[in-house]
Amino acid sequence: MTETGVQPEPADEQTTAEDVGRPSLLDWQKRLNASTGHRAIALGERVKRIAYLFQGNVAQYKSLVAELQDPAVSGPIFDVRCPEAHDELLSEAERLLHNALTAMSTRVDQQRCFMEKHFHDDSVLMNEYGGKVASLFKSDPQADFLKGLRNYITHTQLPVAQSNQTFGQNSCEITFILPGESLLEWKGWNSAQRLWIAGQGDAVAIVDAVDTYACKAGNFDKWLFARIALKFKADIDGYVRECAEFNREHDRVFGS
Repeated sequence: MTETGVQPEPADEQTTAEDVGRPSLLDWQKRLNASTGHRAIALGERVKRIAYLFQGNVAQYKSLVAELQDPAVSGPIFDVRCPEAHDELLSEAERLLHNALTAMSTRVDQQRCFMEKHFHDDSVLMNEYGGKVASLFKSDPQADFLKGLRNYITHTQLPVAQSNQTFGQNSCEITFILPGESLLEWKGWNSAQRLWIAGQGDAVAIVDAVDTYACKAGNFDKWLFARIALKFKADIDGYVRECAEFNREHDRVFGS
């Protein structure tokens, strides 16, 4: 008790000079969320999510192929006494290929719109982006074929998939192919696509084609993520530092 008989407030509830100068945690958090650094991190995360839509579907397609390498899985499917099991396998392969190619197109369209919306006023970055797209994808006949195959699926039918078994001395590799003759019956291919299909021999090794494109797209998306992070490095670094300060203050106030 003091001389006046008034019980003093506990020390941790008293307002200090330091506290008076601090913004409230809620206002501070709002300011952090409205900062350029927070926005820059969100832009990078958007690049990752657009990429994941495609890569996730490719992973499912490749996972089906990987499972077939196990004789315990593939044996019953390729048993000639049970042809419906193999038919179901081809249906699943066609479904997953459809999803991968559709996601491929979605990735391209969403990423282009994303760049035009957020970086239209940055000529340097837009020129770098456009140049890499042109050199990596527009000049790649395999990528051009996959784009055409997506249109084939949309406007005609699912491609006629076949399983393909390659026997080694003590192993058997199983994958999927698309017969070239049936593909070339479609009139929608451009001359470059038609030439590429014909150059693959009797069939297109579609799993390898999708995997090659996915690796190239994955590397491109990693570059774009890193390039955006570089553009906003100072803002992101400042945001990270202030977040650490905010967290320390949050822990002090709430005793965490």
